[in-house]
Amino acid sequence: MNNLTHQGMPSPLKVGAALLLGLSLSVNAAPTRQSAQQSGYWGGMLMPSAQAISNSELQSIYSRFVDNYIVDAGTNMARVKWGSGGALRDENGQVSKDAYATASEGMGYGMLITAYGNDKTRFDKLFRFYQQVMAQNNSALMPWLVWSNGYPVTNDICYGIVGQSQVCFGAGGGGPATDGDIDIAMALFVAADKWPNSSLDYRSEAIHIVNELHDNWLSWCPNNGGTWVVKPYQSSSFNPCSDEFDPSYSIPAFFRYFAEAAAQSNEIRNENQRWDSAARDLYQDILDKQKAGPNSDKTFVPDWMKLDGSAVTGRSTNYGSDASRIPWRVTMDYAWYGSESARDWTRRLINDLVNNSNNGELSGILADIDRASGNSSGYNGRSFSGGFTVASMLYNWYPDNVENYTKHWIDETLNGSLPWNIGANGYENANNDYYGMALSALYALTLTGNTYKPALP
Repeated sequence: MNNLTHQGMPSPLKVGAALLLGLSLSVNAAPTRQSAQQSGYWGGMLMPSAQAISNSELQSIYSRFVDNYIVDAGTNMARVKWGSGGALRDENGQVSKDAYATASEGMGYGMLITAYGNDKTRFDKLFRFYQQVMAQNNSALMPWLVWSNGYPVTNDICYGIVGQSQVCFGAGGGGPATDGDIDIAMALFVAADKWPNSSLDYRSEAIHIVNELHDNWLSWCPNNGGTWVVKPYQSSSFNPCSDEFDPSYSIPAFFRYFAEAAAQSNEIRNENQRWDSAARDLYQDILDKQKAGPNSDKTFVPDWMKLDGSAVTGRSTNYGSDASRIPWRVTMDYAWYGSESARDWTRRLINDLVNNSNNGELSGILADIDRASGNSSGYNGRSFSGGFTVASMLYNWYPDNVENYTKHWIDETLNGSLPWNIGANGYENANNDYYGMALSALYALTLTGNTYKPALP
């Protein structure tokens, strides 16, 4: 089969795990490179060569996440811990409890990674921990941060070096953060496709999460004809339409998949095409209306924003860590659905990068990009350079970009200045928590053709 029609227009290759040629279905098989044809990605995506990212490099990045961040949590259960050596601690610097906290976001990443990594043993352990958390807290969605025993973290927590660069924040009383639940639902659909004969019922739990999100966490905002945004968290008198929301919580490929699944099964709700509309509105009402950037493309997005375009008090206005994953989220929308909006936005994003002070090179990309100038101002971060690398898969105006970006990102991630180990003082670099490591694994799986769209339930 060819992933391009004879007229040169893209067409989808809809396959499930069982049809991915060369992808082993053994319990703990390592992820391996897939060709463009095997990936099931929409036609026209650029795939970096084995010289840019090899099987061994993919495996190294995968293993560094699953071996360091997925830890046992009771009988036949596992969780994704915050830091590989205890980056999270309380306001007194004590690591005895907070070192063992787990975020729902981390669980979503871990379940996606192990599902696409064909790692059923680890996936099932993560799923059992998730099930225990849900049962003992009697919650509709997972609390965003829990202890190793599954109960919510409610006190102030901190990360960084005590007395030097420590940052503290409130845990928020144990409510959910919806990006984690969206990823968990999608990971369960992947697992249901990959392991249909499992004794664990992945599909039913995925449907439960999707319906809860549909009913209570997709918010319709009556601005400019109406916009669907994802309610990021629960708080008294909080309104995402007027207060704030996180654009990286809108995941268009997953939303379109939920809509497709709803069309196949009346168990899944999509009232008035709510999921389809939320995917559409991410572009036309959020990403395509950014008013800051070094040139006319203006694609750098803040971590948190208001629908009216004004800044959120107390939040960074930079293209920060949350926003850094948007290029991967958007690229997946094209990979699964051939979304022209996704392709156009990622092209503009790379144009912004090419036209900023780095002249299109990844070597100078740091965290927290200033949206007005395009200049980097923060610490080195895998999620930033890796996000641009994945976006370059759609930048076929200059096909060498994906090759060059991938080579640089792989070298930077495995051999460069991004630390994997704990410092001599026993404290981790703040960049060495689950977030950057998990995104690195997801980026690597996408670059090697492994993050396919699962068969519909």
